[in-house]
Amino acid sequence: MSRQIQIQKNLSQVNFLTTTPYEVNDLTHIISQNDKFVIRQGDLIVTNYLINEYRKKGLRARYLYGKNKIYRFMESHIVIPLQNQTVLLHPEHGITIIPKPIDKLNFYTFEGGD
Repeated sequence: MSRQIQIQKNLSQVNFLTTTPYEVNDLTHIISQNDKFVIRQGDLIVTNYLINEYRKKGLRARYLYGKNKIYRFMESHIVIPLQNQTVLLHPEHGITIIPKPIDKLNFYTFEGGD
């Protein structure tokens, strides 16, 4: 049985993070302040620490490109930095909310990936 989500007429009242048809992974209450973590969303790998000798592990560092504080990776991932969190958007993998600012994160991809 499918559920229909009614869209409010006034778009300023719509919370798109809760009305999206995509999976939402809110890690805000899962990751604590001192936890080390690795998050993979397709070919994009996000950590809150530097991976030593990442090339020997088949990875390469990835720098995001973008403007107006919205970044892209491989024309499919969108990375939106907020004050105390970072949001990853992907059309297939959904939305991931990371409770860390973007300047505390490191981005990697697989060697040979763009």
